[in-house]
Amino acid sequence: MPFQNLEETILSSNLCASCGACQLACPSDVIQINDLYPKLITTTDEICGECTDCLNVCPGLNTGVSESEQQLFGRLRQPEERWLGIYTSVYGGYATDSVVFESSASGGSVTTLLASAMKCLNLDCVVVAGRDDQRPWRAAPMVFYDPAELPKAAQSTYQLFPHLSILKDLFGKNPSLRIGLVGIACHMQAIRKLQRIDNKWGEIARKQILFTIEIACSSSTFPSGTETLIEDLMGISLKDVKEVRYREGNYPGEFVVYTKDERKISVSLWEAVRHFKEHKSYRCLSCGDWMSGLADISVCDGDPNIFKSSQQETSHFAKHGSIFVRTETGAKVLEWARETDALNIWPTTVAGVNLGLDRKRNRRAYYEGLKALIPESPIPGYQEIIDVVPDEQLIPLLNKND
Repeated sequence: MPFQNLEETILSSNLCASCGACQLACPSDVIQINDLYPKLITTTDEICGECTDCLNVCPGLNTGVSESEQQLFGRLRQPEERWLGIYTSVYGGYATDSVVFESSASGGSVTTLLASAMKCLNLDCVVVAGRDDQRPWRAAPMVFYDPAELPKAAQSTYQLFPHLSILKDLFGKNPSLRIGLVGIACHMQAIRKLQRIDNKWGEIARKQILFTIEIACSSSTFPSGTETLIEDLMGISLKDVKEVRYREGNYPGEFVVYTKDERKISVSLWEAVRHFKEHKSYRCLSCGDWMSGLADISVCDGDPNIFKSSQQETSHFAKHGSIFVRTETGAKVLEWARETDALNIWPTTVAGVNLGLDRKRNRRAYYEGLKALIPESPIPGYQEIIDVVPDEQLIPLLNKND
């Protein structure tokens, strides 16, 4: 009963990352994502036979990082690489295009690299985080075939959604599409696991997913976080929502809702982040990855403490991202962006306090100390040895000492 195994191992243990990979990998097309979670669309899973592809591709418990790193880099990461993974270089960077820069949360490096990848790798389209057409407050995968359209989906999306499930429809209609993908750690882990599976979808993923870029993730949020922020904190009915932007305006941005009657209502980023804290999944809270380390390029905000920046009337931080180059493909795309003057870059380091990473480390250390069932570490058997600071204490502590 393979799907039952997925239910017992992942779903019943609250380890589902809501990534949509199981639906994508299923060779019999009998798995469907019901809102955030997979369900079997037949009365039994006897049709599955001996197939366990849905569980094999799932990053919920077994992230597959060691196997993926061995395949990508020919080695495993060392303890000093625990949180940043294996990379060849790291740069600060921001878009030279004023439209891309202004519409971005962190300087437009992700948008620019996606557009550059479409050109230099001859990609047909890229899959990014967008919004649901019918429920604009809900996150949904979005496909762009024209690089000039990419700024429409710029900025961060602090919400869980089955990002990878759209690939099944795309490849089902045209299995020869050359695709790029942006996502977070669990999405990258699932894609690399899929590329090792010996079935139709694994073969397509190996041949046709040609570029991956990930955004560092401290933790994602249930849709209820956005919904209650809009309704309870901002006093807006969901039926009146026209558009939602998580980091709109001057750096570091505000959470903004545009209504159907042309109103613009906002709350500060720090207020939104505080609200989202009460809407986290167990899988996200116990996650051991700020970055998977498995994408061609990883990007984080260049500002080590955007929470503090959002509490200031005026931020003096020069908006940019930190770009980690991991593979030859990633280096090729970055060089294209630099040579075409689409991206300003400079060598940098990531050291010292980083609020997103430190929140992740402390939460992970807490869950490791519980000896509970949690997603595996990128270094098998590794345990974070630190004095755990609870999240509600960590933010004010880092704001004071930063």
